[in-house]
Amino acid sequence: MKLTSLDSNVVLRLILDDVPDQSTKATAFVGESPCYVTDVVVSECVFVLEKVYKLDRDRIGDLMTILFKLNTVTFNENIMAKTFELYRAWRPLSFVDCYSIVEAVFDGNDLVTFDRALMKKGAPNAKEPK
Repeated sequence: MKLTSLDSNVVLRLILDDVPDQSTKATAFVGESPCYVTDVVVSECVFVLEKVYKLDRDRIGDLMTILFKLNTVTFNENIMAKTFELYRAWRPLSFVDCYSIVEAVFDGNDLVTFDRALMKKGAPNAKEPK
């Protein structure tokens, strides 16, 4: 089955329903078409929702859940579920930091960083380079 990758602006119109014409088109398209949302697009959406729309983490998680629950949408389910769980629970870390920790754990890798908060929450996978 061929999937159509969604850009962040389509995802944002879909979950925010803030630009009527575009929101209607996004909803109709995603409702009828098998789609894929990359981790990068999810990350960009979170960034825009935080920085442009000034939404809190719980609201961002709720909005992204709208997307993730759609039957036509495929995404990196295991990574995203754990990333959003950490993102909601550990406020000092950015979404990208949370994603980096989760991906490292899933892949059995270490995460090398100078970020103390990241090392604290990502331990034992996060460590300073030697």
